[in-house]
Amino acid sequence: MTEYRGEIREQIAFWDVRRAEPGKSGGGQPRQRVVTTPQKIVHPAGWTAMAERRARQRRMRQRQESSPLVARALAQTAVRASSGQMRAIRSAAVKPGSWSKGGPMTPIPPRSSRLQARQSRRWRRLLAALLGLILVPAGVLFALLGPAFRIQQITVIGTQNQALIAQIQRLGVQGQNLFLVDTAALSSRIAALPLVETASVERDWPDRLQVIVSERQPVLLWKTAQGSYSVDRSGVILAPASSTPQAGQLQTVIDAREQKITAGIRPGARLEAAEVTFAVEVFNQVPVLTGISNFSLRYESKIYVSNAGPSTQQPQTVSHTTFVIVSPAGWVAYLGGPDDVNPLANRLRELQQILVMAQQKGLRLATIDLRFGLNVAYTLQP
Repeated sequence: MTEYRGEIREQIAFWDVRRAEPGKSGGGQPRQRVVTTPQKIVHPAGWTAMAERRARQRRMRQRQESSPLVARALAQTAVRASSGQMRAIRSAAVKPGSWSKGGPMTPIPPRSSRLQARQSRRWRRLLAALLGLILVPAGVLFALLGPAFRIQQITVIGTQNQALIAQIQRLGVQGQNLFLVDTAALSSRIAALPLVETASVERDWPDRLQVIVSERQPVLLWKTAQGSYSVDRSGVILAPASSTPQAGQLQTVIDAREQKITAGIRPGARLEAAEVTFAVEVFNQVPVLTGISNFSLRYESKIYVSNAGPSTQQPQTVSHTTFVIVSPAGWVAYLGGPDDVNPLANRLRELQQILVMAQQKGLRLATIDLRFGLNVAYTLQP
């Protein structure tokens, strides 16, 4: 067997047919084809590199001819893709030098979808701005001048007093535009009413106002020469007794001062809160500490002559108000006022002790003066 190193099988077979061994060629006898295969084939380095390069070029041509899968692009589709892939979009190539009816054809670059989307957004924004310039003023004019937002009803919450509800509803707010109503100023106007302690106003769209009030509660009646009025604990004159639903359940203080002093007492005016509180305590504690339930309470102004002036030769007069208990038995007790140092409870205990003593001794009391602390004075009827 003949071995040819560095040649592939086809070359070995070809050369074996073409080369005959010397000395064996005969005259008319045919040649015998001898094919030998080497046990180990060694490929030449140059040939292997060329074959590999051709195979790589062939694969590159196949890859270029096929349509590869690429990720979706916003510029290609103008729509954001949620997921997945799409085949690459290729525009038809225009051969250089090609002609059309009007002359040589030049390739037109494809328009970017991103640019189209940007231009579309720009036009939409411009259109929205124009619509806003038209619709906003029209809406404002409709809201301010149209009848849809005119106040038709005022709802009052927090009181069952029909007189107070009617007074709030007559403030002249109905028919005004709900956007233009100053709720803070209106709340102040309502809170200034004698029967109202606090007030707040809220808009109830589209045509209502909601007023939330806290009504003052009367604690007693204050009677003057002009009439009787209900008074709350802070001293505010609320309303005439005839307009107060709870008037029949309230105690009455009789103001016996001069008319020129009591002329200013009317709804909306104020008395001293301390004096109103003192009168309420008298009505509550006298039945408990003295056992007297049937009495009346007067509010008087007394004039005293004082020698505590700058000169003892010129005495000065001092006006002092005092509460007076008037008993059906014919005696009166001067309690003083809330500014006295001696507490009211002590004064009422002293009153109770004098009444017990007078009953034990059979005395007919005329006046009892409790305004001077421990120095209690009393007089007897003739």
